[in-house]
Amino acid sequence: MKYLVFILILTTAACVNDLAEVNELFEKTETGTEVAKNIEMLYSDSAVVRVRIIGPTLVRHLEAEKPYDEFPDGVHVDFLERDGTVSSTLDAQHAERFTRENLVIVRSNITQGVPVILKNDQGEKLETSELIWDEGDGKVYTDKFVKITKPEEIIFAYGFTAKQDFSQYTLQKVVGRVKVDEKEFKN
Repeated sequence: MKYLVFILILTTAACVNDLAEVNELFEKTETGTEVAKNIEMLYSDSAVVRVRIIGPTLVRHLEAEKPYDEFPDGVHVDFLERDGTVSSTLDAQHAERFTRENLVIVRSNITQGVPVILKNDQGEKLETSELIWDEGDGKVYTDKFVKITKPEEIIFAYGFTAKQDFSQYTLQKVVGRVKVDEKEFKN
């Protein structure tokens, strides 16, 4: 019986944490956040996967006035057809998803030569510094400068609105068009 009491006292004493040590841990990390590494998120509509999001780091800011998910190390998005084929892709250096508003804002540092890139399966590519994706309406848009590269021409404009799969789009202020010789363009 003496040994049982001694062991009980010893194990209870071993479980005591210094309050200063515990507080140090919380000062070094942000509370109200969750961090996930190497993530893949799937979004479905009527039991059909429509969007796949891949990123090296996902930070969920839970206690903010406007909770949001952040991809600080870049993001890749595949927009999928009903049969699972990729209809368009989106790549950016940084993304924030505002969960209550169903809005995603993607950005890249275009001055460093790394734009946000949206490509579709028709060979068209959009490049810009910022793009907003309205998940509820299924649209992407920006009021920033855009460059659209098509197989036969390059178009420059300020402002862009499209279906999220980049199959149909409208440009607001076209500032230039360049016809491209297909043979030269592919070289």
